[in-house]
Amino acid sequence: MDDSVYEQYADSMDEGLFDLSTAEERRAKTLHEEAIVIDGCVPTTAYLDDPTYRDHLQRGGVTAAAITAASRVAYPEATRKVERIRGLVAEHDDAFTMAESAADIRAAKRADKTAILLALQDTMPIIPMDRMILEGGLEFLQAFDRLGVRVIQLTYNSLNYVGAGCCERVDPGLSNFGQNLVEELNRLGIVIDLSHCGDRTTMEAIEHSAEPVVCTHAGARALSNLERNKTDEQIEAIGAGGGVVGVSVFPPTVKSHPDTHEVQESTIHDVLDHVDHVVDVAGVDHVAFGSDMSDQSLDRGTTPPYAAYRNFRPDFPAVYGRGPIDHYEPFPRGLHRHTKLPNLTRGLVTRGYSDDEIRKILGGNLLRVFETVR
Repeated sequence: MDDSVYEQYADSMDEGLFDLSTAEERRAKTLHEEAIVIDGCVPTTAYLDDPTYRDHLQRGGVTAAAITAASRVAYPEATRKVERIRGLVAEHDDAFTMAESAADIRAAKRADKTAILLALQDTMPIIPMDRMILEGGLEFLQAFDRLGVRVIQLTYNSLNYVGAGCCERVDPGLSNFGQNLVEELNRLGIVIDLSHCGDRTTMEAIEHSAEPVVCTHAGARALSNLERNKTDEQIEAIGAGGGVVGVSVFPPTVKSHPDTHEVQESTIHDVLDHVDHVVDVAGVDHVAFGSDMSDQSLDRGTTPPYAAYRNFRPDFPAVYGRGPIDHYEPFPRGLHRHTKLPNLTRGLVTRGYSDDEIRKILGGNLLRVFETVR
């Protein structure tokens, strides 16, 4: 790949992105500084453990970040990863603080720190592997609750004991265990994430949950026709239940050819189109932001061994789009790293959203879900 593409994006001054007046620029700057800004999906610990990137969330004005602690690993490894994140936050408590509630996020804003929420991107870590799942089997989930995990995605691309991921040929929906799990997640006050779930599993989880559910990082399938994105029916149902869809900047979810699934170059305007679409379908109270982005991975110019590009894209182009597997396509220009996040607020100003609506989209809507569920 051409490394200069990333260098150009990293160093660009954002000229030509927006045509804002001086008053509008001042309004956007003030809004971004004062708002609670939540990134619903940060898939890396690089912002905690790599000194080069440790200030990127703060520079982007991020109040709270839901960091993926673990995904398709068993309980012992997942708990180790959770404890490692907690240790990193404690080590750098001048800039970070753990958050287990909406109140914690508000406190982080007052203290000018970035709150870290713990998330799992699959239920594999909570499944006891030493016995058949016939009854019970929720002890590991309860342990993760005590460790402070606040967001759990039911499936990650594949079929598990709970339901089906978006790469499965057949989606049978929620299993009996999956229904019990949803009820226990509701009881514990852990937010249910459906970002990588299959279509039927998504709808059945929405219907079975007594609490609002979220897609922390996805897009509208109507705009990028990949099965990783959510249909209008799903977006509407999530909104009807009080939940939110976190619009992602992950290139396949933003823009792809409707027939060939080739991932296409995009800009922040394409991301804003997804925001507008979710608002049109579900209402402004039900859209949020979830980047699914790692500045470190982009700068390294290669996808890590566990990346979905390497493990799922070759066999599932209708889910992850057609494109390279060894590196990421450039993320949307103008929103291509966390330090560019103020551009999201600038863009929302250009789209005509009110101050209150912008505060909701930047973090208020996700904050409401955390408050409701917990």
